[in-house]
Amino acid sequence: MPERAPLSPARRQFLLRTARAAGMAPLALGVLEGGALALPRGTGTDLEVLQASLSLEHHAIALYDEGLRRKLVPAGLRSYAVEFRGDHEGHRDTQLELMRERGGRPPEPLRSYDFGPLRKADDLLQQALLIEQAAQDAYLGLISQIRTNDYLLSAGFILVDEVRHLTVWQRVLGYRLY
Repeated sequence: MPERAPLSPARRQFLLRTARAAGMAPLALGVLEGGALALPRGTGTDLEVLQASLSLEHHAIALYDEGLRRKLVPAGLRSYAVEFRGDHEGHRDTQLELMRERGGRPPEPLRSYDFGPLRKADDLLQQALLIEQAAQDAYLGLISQIRTNDYLLSAGFILVDEVRHLTVWQRVLGYRLY
């Protein structure tokens, strides 16, 4: 069995590249890059974190949509892809509502995303693994910056989903989980 997906500089660069391409806010990027250890407390910070996480949710939804549309998801794994896309849509909707309640302007999904070559099921599964890892890393990096209890609780539940998604794709791809 292959080793657990390594925590590597390449994966960190993927996260940052994905975050930038998704239009993540500069302050949140600073946290993910390690340049900002703590953001100022308040609604503005929460809006920055919400924008960052919404950008990643849009990216994940687009990836699952593309894989399902092109029938790249193996039949036995289709239910996972549909479930995970639904989870990401729920995360997006919850965060959109939180952002609107705070008077923020949510980022729109991009018109297109660069998923790299998606020619076969393994390509899609590798991309799904990467986006779930990026989401988990982003939530872990940004959750400590959240200042309001309702969003902190929501982000905690979302993080649990991201870990679950990542675990499923690691098992499917034959990675050791621990």
